[in-house]
Amino acid sequence: MSEAKSEKEPGGALEIDRSELVATKVWDTSLFKRLLTYARPHRRLFLKSFAVLSLLFIGELLGTRIWKGAIDGPVAGAADAEDKAPFVQALLWWVGAYVALIAAMTVLRYFQTATLNKTGQAVVHDLRAAVFRHLQSLDLGFFDRRPTGALVTRVTTDIESLSEMFTSGIIALLFDSVKVLVVLGMLFAIDVDLALITMLTTPILIGISLAFRGGARRAHREVRARLARLNGYLQEVLGGIRVVQVFRREERVAARFNEALARYFEANRRTIFLFALFYPVMSLAVYLIQGAALWAGIGSIVGKGLTYGEFVQFWLLLNMLVRPIRELGERYNVLQSAFASAERIFQVLDTAPTVVPPATPAAVRTAPGQAPHIAFEDVCFSYVADTPVLRGISFEIPPGKTVAVVGATGAGKSTLVNLLLRYYDASSGRVAVDDVDLRELETSAFRARFGLVLQEDFLFAGSVEENLVMDRSEVSAASLAEAIDAAQARDLVNGLEGGLAAEVAERGATFSTGERQLLAIARALAAEPDVVVLDEATAAVDSATEHRIERATSRLLAGRSALVIAHRLSTIRGADEILVMARGEIRERGTHDELLAAEGLYAKLHALQYAAASA
Repeated sequence: MSEAKSEKEPGGALEIDRSELVATKVWDTSLFKRLLTYARPHRRLFLKSFAVLSLLFIGELLGTRIWKGAIDGPVAGAADAEDKAPFVQALLWWVGAYVALIAAMTVLRYFQTATLNKTGQAVVHDLRAAVFRHLQSLDLGFFDRRPTGALVTRVTTDIESLSEMFTSGIIALLFDSVKVLVVLGMLFAIDVDLALITMLTTPILIGISLAFRGGARRAHREVRARLARLNGYLQEVLGGIRVVQVFRREERVAARFNEALARYFEANRRTIFLFALFYPVMSLAVYLIQGAALWAGIGSIVGKGLTYGEFVQFWLLLNMLVRPIRELGERYNVLQSAFASAERIFQVLDTAPTVVPPATPAAVRTAPGQAPHIAFEDVCFSYVADTPVLRGISFEIPPGKTVAVVGATGAGKSTLVNLLLRYYDASSGRVAVDDVDLRELETSAFRARFGLVLQEDFLFAGSVEENLVMDRSEVSAASLAEAIDAAQARDLVNGLEGGLAAEVAERGATFSTGERQLLAIARALAAEPDVVVLDEATAAVDSATEHRIERATSRLLAGRSALVIAHRLSTIRGADEILVMARGEIRERGTHDELLAAEGLYAKLHALQYAAASA
């Protein structure tokens, strides 16, 4: 998939992702076939739905027959009879039969609603699970180019619209087609002339529906795109609410949200306008058809001997014919909304990850429990074409050794972590583990050997224990307890109400930055990793917390390979090798003492931090 592009809207409104405005044919057979692949496993539910709809249709037809029988039988007979009692009794039997039929159809309508909705939800369940699995398989580059809120919209709102497609869209449309053919046949059986008049006037309904469909498709695409942008901005604001409040941006943020909301409202207004125009025009056409049938029917009764009961049956059947045609616009609306959503969903499913697993993965040569040898060999990398982030990076992390990386912001330090964990692949060169290219290894098994701590680590809603274990079967109670002690987090855990069972708020909001870091370090160490990666793990903690982490550092990294991205130089004095980066290149390397003696970039950074600490 090409990169998403945004387009500035007039009036300074929020940009929308133009990839959200996907477009295909009015009826896309290939798209429909893809949707059917998710419906096929639930074919029994679809057959059950058709069976219920068939019984309801038969009931409706029986209802018209009961009306004809009652009118042409006891009602017509009582008109000329002196003794009306037998005819009244017969009429009561017809009424009883009709009441029983209505009761049965009421029960069937319950099963119709329940079965159709169950069918739609079953298909949606499988599709939503497939989209979520695929999203997890995509590389970080995809998420860098997509607002989170837009992706949430595709997994929730877009997929939910497909449920309606399978409940009141495709199934109903297919069955309505059958109903129209059967009812037409019955109309011709009752009176050919009346049926021909009906057939000559019904194309008016079809023409109105066809004229309506073009605008409906475009309107639904626009609504989906606006909703995705609205959700994306809402996600962004709520994620940065602290920044919004501290910089007093509430009014500006509200104004921008209202702009996006106004665009979404306007898109919905266009859709509403189409339907507000469509239904009255369609109703007018229906009344014209019914009027023509009434005028012709009176003539048939007078001139051709058409009975009153036959005409009432014809009238009821005519309504059964007109109803699905009149609802064609609504069915089409459902289909257009679903197709617009399906396009956007399959756009995600068709996005292939750029970081792909090897066809025949190799295993890390070093056994679990032993630190591997890691090497960056002439690595170059760019997030955006023609904008290099790393240039010719080469260094090694010998087994059990610690390599630290320092440098100014934007030097490319964190990119080394992204490449080492294979969130991205190098543009050229390679990252090797025990002399095997990362691209040849099974990614999930390789990552299981790592313990990662970020500068702003993420805690999930749930318990503390769930956040530390993370469903890893290799984490035992003993290794978890050891990790908590090693991370200097024992006092923190013991001080919580409930201990390890204590609840964690979303994103760990109830913990301080330092406390989140201590828990993140414990999480990284719980599975006893062979390689530890610390990406400025102490940059946001206070001096007391930093001291606690430093005291445990030798114990944390003992026997493990380690890559440490450092902001505070005081935390990496004991590293086996320190790399100094600037503008994507390694400018200096050596131990702490060697680099100070060289009086280069590292010495300047050290002097600046020492001066700042002494001030």
